Amino acid sequence: MKAPLGLLLAVALLTGCAAEKPQDEAPATVPPVSPTASTRPPKITSEPPIDAFAQVVADGRVRITGTCIELVTATLNWVLLGPAAAQLRDGQQVRATGVPDPNRETGCTGSPLLVSSVAPV
Repeated sequence: MKAPLGLLLAVALLTGCAAEKPQDEAPATVPPVSPTASTRPPKITSEPPIDAFAQVVADGRVRITGTCIELVTATLNWVLLGPAAAQLRDGQQVRATGVPDPNRETGCTGSPLLVSSVAPV
């Protein structure tokens, strides 16, 4: 009689343990997630770059190839950008003042320079 009673108690104990809900179970519903400020894309502006680039003064000869206005100097070629550069003619000797704009994609050969003024030399 003791064996069936012990077996019955063991089965009842195991059944009771299996029916308990685990403590670390996730809730049935998950609250909605709202986007935070860090997940939004950055605001894009069309203003000239305001980096730590110093103003450049470069003397050279203007070379116009297609839509590219370049200033050929003794050390490198600048791609001249901006309204002041639009007034130049091929072959002119000029002094250009401006700020480098290395992130500008031009399709031209040279370093982009956002020109603020141009003077003949």
